[in-house]
Amino acid sequence: MGLLAENSVKDLPTRFETVPYSTFFKLWYALQKSLPSDKKGEILTRIGRTIGREFDDEGIETINDFLARLEQFLEQEWAITDNAKVEVLRDREGKIVKLIAKQDSCKMCFANTYYRFHDNGSPSCMFPQVVMGILSKVKNKFGFKNLRYEGVQKGGVGVCAMTWNVK
Repeated sequence: MGLLAENSVKDLPTRFETVPYSTFFKLWYALQKSLPSDKKGEILTRIGRTIGREFDDEGIETINDFLARLEQFLEQEWAITDNAKVEVLRDREGKIVKLIAKQDSCKMCFANTYYRFHDNGSPSCMFPQVVMGILSKVKNKFGFKNLRYEGVQKGGVGVCAMTWNVK
């Protein structure tokens, strides 16, 4: 393989919009199965934060701009779910205190569930760390402090609502 022109290298991350789901499923399943349990959290945190830092926050001025861009990121850029709904909760003074992300078809969850039932494995979800990486990028713009993942309300396979504290 010869040298690639600089513009060819820049095009590599967007060469394919998506990969076949079977490819992703096999890769995510193999990753979950292969990572040592004592290192899995650390490794997936690092990967998740790296993905989150790829979020483009340029031009975001309002919280509504951010929510729309985050939904787009989850559905199209990262393409981890088909339908994302992201909202904020406010306190009595109107300050944003929580971010809630709802999804109906998380692509990781299917492989995680298969790993849990097929191999009696203990899968980990990387979604919270991706959003933490994103929140870290926009925290100063929106005055978010003490970022912390709060938890998940699980539905069926691929369906959940996750919450982050931002105050």
